[in-house]
Amino acid sequence: MQQLQYSDKAWKIYMHAEEFDRMQCQLVLAFGPPSIITDTAVFNYLERSYPEAHIILTSASGEIILPELFLNSVVVTAFQFDKTTIHCAETNISKHATSLEAGHSLMQQLQQSDLQTAYIMADSTVVNGSELLAGFNKLNTQSIPITGGLTGTRCNFSKAFVGLNQAPADGVIVAIGFYGNQLQVNQGSFVGWNEYGPVQTITAFKEI
Repeated sequence: MQQLQYSDKAWKIYMHAEEFDRMQCQLVLAFGPPSIITDTAVFNYLERSYPEAHIILTSASGEIILPELFLNSVVVTAFQFDKTTIHCAETNISKHATSLEAGHSLMQQLQQSDLQTAYIMADSTVVNGSELLAGFNKLNTQSIPITGGLTGTRCNFSKAFVGLNQAPADGVIVAIGFYGNQLQVNQGSFVGWNEYGPVQTITAFKEI
């Protein structure tokens, strides 16, 4: 993994694993406030830095690089897998009558026999998360674990944004599929609260 932060129009590396090779990176997750995450300069930098990766950008209520919380930056985590394959699916809620249909469409795009887990990000202002998950799970016959969530917004933002391999836009839903029998996924529950509400589910994965 590699972790970066974009703040005051400058990039800073927070963590860089010795074995990490940005040219072999398959997946990049970027979180930041709508005013910054939609800046095309952010996506352009990530596209140049990780030319072979799927890049997902999502608006957030706060950006975390443990143990700190930031409010006006972009936090990026880049992943390089040795044995796991990544495929992404995308749709826009405007193409569907309901969030249920949107979830069904995403799983149709990802469905393969060696799908181990999926990570979903959706525009919280227009997508019903419960319906989206129900639609996704209609085809989830192997009961693979699903994680992710709805985009964060602050009280002064009326829109939320998600993007796959391009600058984020409103109404977008992205699902990331992780494939391969050497990926091990675990989920557990942690009942507690922070300043943003309940913390309930923790998902972790590793290659074996």
